Amino acid sequence: MSLLHGPLIATLGLLALSTAVGILPVIKLIRVYEARHELRPGSAGRLRSVAGWAVIAFWLMATWFLATIIGDWHMSGDLAGAVDRSWLRLRILLEIAAALGDND
Repeated sequence: MSLLHGPLIATLGLLALSTAVGILPVIKLIRVYEARHELRPGSAGRLRSVAGWAVIAFWLMATWFLATIIGDWHMSGDLAGAVDRSWLRLRILLEIAAALGDND
């Protein structure tokens, strides 16, 4: 039973941290979206709203990445092995983040 305590505590901590980090960008994005119903392409408001979505996407990717490590740790019981196996997932996530961050 004590094997489950580490992943469970890490899951609760990740949930609390993810909520604390992500709530401000979501609130800001909702306020920007409500303030500007008609966002013309190329306008500053539209660019701010797109940037807001990118921040939320990065937040979700980071939360997902950490959750996969915790899930792997829970299933295998080996935290070091779970972190080692997470490098491929991190590489894929960084490629997705680079594609999202490229606003040319």
